[in-house]
This record gives sequence, structure tokens and C-alpha cells, in this order.
Amino acid sequence: MDIVNFSQLKVTVGFENEIREEIVKSIISNEKTFIVTLNASILLRALKDGYYRNVVNNATYIIPDGSGIVWALKRNRNILTDRITGIDTMLYLCEKSKEYNWKVYLLGAKPKVIEEAAKKLKNSGVNVVGFHHGYFPFDDKSVSEEIERLKPDLVFVGMGVPRQEEWIFNNFSLPFKFAMGVGGSFDVISGLKKRAPLFFQKMKLEWFYRWLQSPIKKRHVPFEIIKYTYLVLRGKIK
Repeated sequence: MDIVNFSQLKVTVGFENEIREEIVKSIISNEKTFIVTLNASILLRALKDGYYRNVVNNATYIIPDGSGIVWALKRNRNILTDRITGIDTMLYLCEKSKEYNWKVYLLGAKPKVIEEAAKKLKNSGVNVVGFHHGYFPFDDKSVSEEIERLKPDLVFVGMGVPRQEEWIFNNFSLPFKFAMGVGGSFDVISGLKKRAPLFFQKMKLEWFYRWLQSPIKKRHVPFEIIKYTYLVLRGKIK
């Protein structure tokens, strides 16, 4: 495992199991831990938004979630790393939570989605102590007050970019050990949406599969992919 400077971000690279073990060690040691799952969308946002870039760089670990990040690291920096996806890391930590008796809190998605995701995780043995949908104003204190009361160990936030990372950054003083932005993971865990089949994953086309499921909501994604690819090929992202 190593930390490299990649397009103004401090990215953790290496083997998936090695990085996950390091994350678990941090939680066990009660080290306050903030994870950013880096993909093309987050990187492009960080490049143009100085505040958001600072938020991301305040993470304990910035892990290479997107296949485009892994590709750019290899192409422009000759750095090899495993791809460490947010949803798989979340599910891995949920399994670990059973072993270490960690309490879990879920934040994000629509009310019915987050309720169903919490139900599915509870049924699998995860100690989900609380959950809240992601449609609330930042100045609403009810969520932070609930977390203050419940004192969960792990907080997973699925509110999209940049809201989820900014919420974690602004609420990092709350009594949790670990927080990570997980994008649309709750949609998949709840069963509302399917994860991309292995064929799409192997072809590095998960983004395309997600776009097909919500073409209107994610209409900006194809343009982001084109822009990101152009910047990588021109050596602007390295």
C-alpha cells in the first residue's frame, strides 16, 4: 500500500485486501477515519472546485473506486493498483461489523430506499442502529442529533457528489469512528437497482449500465466520461 499524488489528490493505491485491512485497523484503533471512493466524477469535480478538493484531501484514505482512475494511474504514471469499489468496501465492512460488534448508521437515498436497504442489512445480521433519507437541508440538525445520540461506529453516506463528502467533512466531529461516501449503493442493496453484470464490469462499462438504468437523472455522465478520457489521453490527469 502506498499514497501517491495524483492530479492534486492524495490517493491510496495497492492491493485491495491490504488497504481494507488497514482501514479495519484504523477503526479498531479508534482512529477517526474518512474514506473517499475516487471515480472520474469526483476527480473532475475536485479539479475545478478548490473547496471540494480540500474536502477530499482531508480524507484518511482516497481509494481508487473507478476503473477510469485505475486506467489513468497505469497509463500516465505507470502505477498499478487494484480497483477498490465503494459498494464492495461497504459490504466488507458490514461483514466485519458482525465480528467486532460495530454499530452501523445509513444516511442517504429516498425514504423507501434507505428503509429497505436498512432492512436487508439487518436481516443479514448487521447491527443497523439508525437510518435517514438524504433529502434534507444541510442546516437540519435532526440527523446530527440522532447520530450524536446513537453513537454509531460506521456511517455510510449515499447522497451523491459532492454532497456526501461535504456532509462527512462538516460533521466529522460527531461520535462515529468511520464514515464513507457510497454513492448509489443503497439503491443496489435495497434491490431497487441491479448492479452491473460481470460482463459490463470486465469491459469497464459499469458507468454505462448505471446510465441505462437512469438515463435522465444521469444524463451528464456520458459527457463527463468523454471529458475525463480526453484529459487522460492528453496527459492532463496524472
